[in-house]
Amino acid sequence: MAELSIFTGLIAFAEVVTYFMNPGYGLFIHSLLLIVLLVLSALSHRSNPDSGFFLALSLAPLIRVVSLSLPLASLPKYTWHSISGAIMFGAAWILIRVHGLGLREVGLTFRRPLTQLALGLTGIPFGLLEYLILRPEPLAQELSLEGCILLALALIFFTGFVEELIFRGIMQGIAVKMVGWKAGLLGVNIIFASLHLGWLSILDMVFVFSVGLIFGYTVLKTGSIIGASISHGLTNVVLFIAAPLLWQSL
Repeated sequence: MAELSIFTGLIAFAEVVTYFMNPGYGLFIHSLLLIVLLVLSALSHRSNPDSGFFLALSLAPLIRVVSLSLPLASLPKYTWHSISGAIMFGAAWILIRVHGLGLREVGLTFRRPLTQLALGLTGIPFGLLEYLILRPEPLAQELSLEGCILLALALIFFTGFVEELIFRGIMQGIAVKMVGWKAGLLGVNIIFASLHLGWLSILDMVFVFSVGLIFGYTVLKTGSIIGASISHGLTNVVLFIAAPLLWQSL
């Protein structure tokens, strides 16, 4: 429990530094946290079950290191999510293989399909609600139809599925085993919400934290991340593509 609290606080602190002080300092702190977590995992790999816990937590600072350090500004918008998401998917898959986790252990099962479908469809109202909170610029405004489709697919897979695999499938699954379901659910969702600090909206962080709790609790009850992944992906498609274009057309 202490390790989760400490690193949750440090990751949130690194996000505060990134967006309220200096992105370079934030990148340094996230990189340092990544190294520390990897070292702790390596040192305790054979003798301590916490090694998987440290390695799972390392995915959080890695997300920010990847997003801050990749030179993607000159590339089409759909490649931003695809490239960074592919890196994170690779890291998540390596963690799954290193620790011998089965697909069911990380939520890759379609248990209780009606529940998964119902949760997946919540992505539409969630996306509309978050759009009303943030009002982001449309990502698809200057894209062709083909570009819009590629962007939507990238958002569904690389932000929807990959982030749910990381946070609810891997990180929450390991945290719950280590510290119990309440602390694991709460700690992982604090990390998840803190990584949205870049929007500079307390209301959005409350929204993301609340939605994360819904996703996390449903995953705990059903053992599947499918519904959460669909909802997460649809939320981002509505938030960044559908709602902004619809709003401009009114």
